[in-house]
Amino acid sequence: MGENDVGKTSFLLALERFFANKKIDAEEDFFNRDKTTDVIITLTFADLPTDDVLIPLLRADKTLVLRKTFTFDRAPESKVVMEDDSLRTVDKVLLATYFSDDSFVFIPVRRDLAVQFSMAQKSLLGKTLRMRMHEAIKEDDADKSLEKVEKLLIKALEEPREKLQSFLREQMHNEDMKLVFDALGVDPVEGVSFRVMLGDDKIDDIVIENRGAGTQNNLIIALFRLVASLQVEGKFIFAMEEPENSLHPKAQRQLLSVLQDISEHSQIIVTTHSPAFLERSKFENNIILTRTAKGNTVAKTFDQTLLRELRSNLGIRPSDALLKGGGNCAILVEGNTEEDGLPIFMEMYGLSEFKLGISIVNMNGSDTPKVSNTARLLSAYDIPCVVVLDRDAKSTAEDIERESKVGLKNVRRVFCLNEGTFEDYYPLDIVAEIINENLKPQTQITEADFDNLKHGDARLKDFTKVMYEKGAGEPSGFLKRLIGSEGTKKMRDRKLPVPKELADIFDEVVKIVNEGA
Repeated sequence: MGENDVGKTSFLLALERFFANKKIDAEEDFFNRDKTTDVIITLTFADLPTDDVLIPLLRADKTLVLRKTFTFDRAPESKVVMEDDSLRTVDKVLLATYFSDDSFVFIPVRRDLAVQFSMAQKSLLGKTLRMRMHEAIKEDDADKSLEKVEKLLIKALEEPREKLQSFLREQMHNEDMKLVFDALGVDPVEGVSFRVMLGDDKIDDIVIENRGAGTQNNLIIALFRLVASLQVEGKFIFAMEEPENSLHPKAQRQLLSVLQDISEHSQIIVTTHSPAFLERSKFENNIILTRTAKGNTVAKTFDQTLLRELRSNLGIRPSDALLKGGGNCAILVEGNTEEDGLPIFMEMYGLSEFKLGISIVNMNGSDTPKVSNTARLLSAYDIPCVVVLDRDAKSTAEDIERESKVGLKNVRRVFCLNEGTFEDYYPLDIVAEIINENLKPQTQITEADFDNLKHGDARLKDFTKVMYEKGAGEPSGFLKRLIGSEGTKKMRDRKLPVPKELADIFDEVVKIVNEGA
């Protein structure tokens, strides 16, 4: 997981290149187009099949480390990295058996079902059905006339078609889904061809390319399940970009369950932006990709020593912390005003949260357990953070500062706002303008209607009182969000200075990012 353009697709493409074992002859595939610096991809494999040929290559922990070096426009060189870091040449037959693209399937975010559901040699369905067809012909002793072969193949296709249809019905909770392999053709020159059609109780057979994106996604997952159920256990690696694309949250949760079932027997690798995926996955299975200030992509993996601690009830949503992206540093804030306003204040200060690779995490509160647990989860992925709290949360600030000296080493600074609350930074005339424009009071509100001596929570209560008196209702939560988003933009447009306290926070964040770059 990670923000857009951080390298998630590149990671999957690197895996595809590794298993395809083909030369790299495009200049743009080299870092900074420098063709003189080799591309080196090293993978570590565990839970390998029992094979005498593999045993001499294994390390003490039963893993095998395989390195491929790609020199521009030359076939890659494959070596096993031994326990003592020495290199051993790998037999080509061994590479083809266990580490080729026969074992690796990559489905990009732009699904091309016409390819994956064809009889092409590299298509997922083609690989599976070719094997079934080959077995059917091999087992039959009859005369191999073209007509006979065609009948055998139709019969061989029926079992996988039924399984595929069954998986699809189960995933989509629709027993009326009907999968058809239509127009089967066997040609001595062109080979085997057919169309995949899909219908239900509302519409007859439709070519799969014309079905909705969500249905297409389910077809791909059903195909994964089919391959996993028919092939040798543990031999396949499935990689898929954003499998949750075009699926509503409930369908995403169901899809994750399916993927987790497949992962009992085959390796599953996905890139995702889905909160549903993150909330229901294991912490140790997540890898966070982030880009440093120098432009390098860094992978942050889970600290296994914190596993038991974080498996308990955190009292927070992991997706709120981890799907924000920006693994170089996180700013933990209490609520919506800060979450919406800080990015604009950063822009006013000449900074960009995206370029810095930082995230602003809304904790929806300021109690000690919530702040501590959010920081602890970030700590498990080696993500430093600063905490920004209102003045009335001093007891929480003191608790977190004590923890930062013992267990929460990733908490670099705790800021307690002297002004009171984040809303105190906004001029009262801007607050009045926001209410008039967005909440439509019966009587227009002016700066003079507010008590300019009030700060902190008393100031927010004053806003609510004035809105009620002027017929704007009491939507204080909505107002805070408007202040963060609209109010900060008005301050930017008026070229008002960034408050000193916020500038200090930003300076601290920049310092942290530069230390880790």
